[in-house]
Formats: sequence, C-alpha cells, structure tokens
Amino acid sequence: MLRRAAIVVGGFTLLAVGLALLVLPGPGMVVIVAGLGLLSLEFEWARRLRVYALRRAERVAPQRRSHRIAVGVAAVLTMAAGLVAGALWIY
Repeated sequence: MLRRAAIVVGGFTLLAVGLALLVLPGPGMVVIVAGLGLLSLEFEWARRLRVYALRRAERVAPQRRSHRIAVGVAAVLTMAAGLVAGALWIY
C-alpha cells in the first residue's frame, strides 16, 4: 500500500514539475515521460500516454548518434534527480 502511494505521488509530482518545465527553462517533456513511466507501473492510461509521447518524441529526436547519446544522458540524469527529489520529499 505504501509502495503504491509512493509511486502515485512521485509520478504525479514528476508530471507537475514537467508541466512547469514546459514554460520554464528545462527538459519538460523528459520529466513528463519519466512521471508517466512511474505512473505506468500502476495505471494503464499512463502506459498508453507514455507510449504515445515516446512515439511523438521519435519524430523530433536528433538523428546524429552523438546528439542521441547526449539527450539520453540528460534524460537519465533528470529522471535520477526526480527520483531522488521524490524520495527526499516522501521521507
């Protein structure tokens, strides 16, 4: 029960931060996809929305390998920071 609550709270927190980052400087879409990824552990609608967002992102993703690696590293670092922030917020 506590695990599910932590997943839901963390996922919606990441979604809220991602939405704020759409108008503020920062990787908003990456954080939104991370939030949807967390929520997709519990909700089917979040999984479908995450798949849709990732397919749309493929259309605008950089084609050069070095740029894709940089975007991937930025995404992983953002997700890690979000998880740490969520864990600190919960505890």
